[in-house]
Amino acid sequence: MLRFLLIPLASLCAYADSIAVEISPDRHMVVREHYSVSGPTEFVFLASSCARVDEIQLAGGRRIEAGGSGPWITVSVPLTTAVDLSYVAVPVIASPRTCAVPILMPKRSVDSVSFILTDLGSGLSRVPVPQLLALPDSKTWTATFPFVPPQLQLEWENGNAPPPSNGGPVGHFNWNFWGLAGILVTWTIVYLLWARRPAS
Repeated sequence: MLRFLLIPLASLCAYADSIAVEISPDRHMVVREHYSVSGPTEFVFLASSCARVDEIQLAGGRRIEAGGSGPWITVSVPLTTAVDLSYVAVPVIASPRTCAVPILMPKRSVDSVSFILTDLGSGLSRVPVPQLLALPDSKTWTATFPFVPPQLQLEWENGNAPPPSNGGPVGHFNWNFWGLAGILVTWTIVYLLWARRPAS
């Protein structure tokens, strides 16, 4: 009985095996991701102001279209027992000094992710992610994450300044916060005045 209960539960999870990023000398990033899944699933990625995601495809070269206007873009993957995704993150300016590379993330829960980053001659100088450890050759960084990171920040010693980031929608957070604070202060004052009134 327990086995039959666990089967549907297992089908709700996508277990990530690996994510590999290779940076070419012109600072284009090729990303390859492998997941073992059950059934169709959706991926999302956070739009970046410094790089666009192109050529999303499954193993065998089947192209997949991305939908949405941002900041979160959706990619639907058809029914399959394993997903091998590859795509290219292309900088919007030549030789950027810094860039946040978008990473496709499954909407389903994932297990730990084996992550490897390899520089093929771009002159990458720093990856400000504490979990990523540089191997002795200083051209490869590796880590195991408990989740899929939405972006990977990369830095070079030289290059062009990144374009200004597109501010995402912030809603009315400031108005809501200060409105709520004002209401709480007003009601506190009213309550204290009411509590101190002389007893009749």
